[in-house]
Amino acid sequence: MLKGVNIMPETIFVSQWVARGVPRLLASYPQKNLDPNLIVDIFGLILREEEEPHEGFYIVSYPENAIFSEKYAGRNFVGYFSGLELKQLVGLILEEKEEPEPYRGALVRIALRLFRRGEIPTAEEEWEDIWTQMLAYTKMPIEQRIADIFRDVEARVILSTMVDEGVLTLDDLVRKAREKISFPTTRDLLISYAYALSALGVLEIRFDEKALVERVYLISDVVFYKRKPTKFDIIMRVPALKELYSQRVSEYISTWEAEAEKIPELIGRSDVYNLIQRFRNEGLIKKDSLSQDEQTIAEKLRAEGIIVEFGGDYVMLFDPTYKLLFPKWTIARFIEKCREDMAARELLKNWLNILKEAYLRRR
Repeated sequence: MLKGVNIMPETIFVSQWVARGVPRLLASYPQKNLDPNLIVDIFGLILREEEEPHEGFYIVSYPENAIFSEKYAGRNFVGYFSGLELKQLVGLILEEKEEPEPYRGALVRIALRLFRRGEIPTAEEEWEDIWTQMLAYTKMPIEQRIADIFRDVEARVILSTMVDEGVLTLDDLVRKAREKISFPTTRDLLISYAYALSALGVLEIRFDEKALVERVYLISDVVFYKRKPTKFDIIMRVPALKELYSQRVSEYISTWEAEAEKIPELIGRSDVYNLIQRFRNEGLIKKDSLSQDEQTIAEKLRAEGIIVEFGGDYVMLFDPTYKLLFPKWTIARFIEKCREDMAARELLKNWLNILKEAYLRRR
């Protein structure tokens, strides 16, 4: 949905590439009677310059002189293709004048959820939930989007691998990540996570024209931690709370790494995030002013040490959040590697240029 304009996509669909055959429509929502020939046209637009689709994000515009031009001419279609293991394209038909870029991250995240479950949803309620998630994702703050992806172990393993290595080919990243994950996972799924992290500015994926391989570059390390709450003055005014805060800080210093994995599950969920935002703004909330659902969430936050109950009120003790860190230690290790590896020096040069571009974009 475009900001300030009541426009939203027409339909989300899932289709399958069939080598030497006709692509198949597997599902669509809310429009359920998509013409299969439209799916053939979309794949045709993707394949204009390729013999077969490759994993990644695509934006195509429907031409003026095709079968469905009367309805779709000039309209954008966005899609994420899984790769040739799953061979699935998750796509979005946009309305006229609707821009595709706001849906990039949302579409990749929805594609991940579909690929991860391993089967196409069939129930109306499931598709309604997917549709709602997709629209909600476009409005999520970056903090919540980053937390949401790191709720999944695959994303955490990929980041950990990249922090260790700095630069890898996409195939090497998949191989190393698979070695660390204790359950079976497809190549396409791991590559999709890499693209999702790229959309969030954590990684960058570039095609190396000399080596004819795709390389992945670490742009930012991500750390989840508990910080001092915005309304810290509330704690300082009450001696008992001040003492409790000092005690909890001492405990947190020795346990913060173990607790970091719990934070994405908190701020990555919309219902929990909304209540955390309220605590950030107010600091103290009367228990009886919360709904039953909110009290359930508050008790979860209390169990995780985010808030405490004090005299019939809930008080925020810590604010769970994240930070993107410049990967200086990874770069330092990579520089050491370059002392004995001439090929690595060219990779380092490319990586530093990509880092410069990425951080200039953030200004």
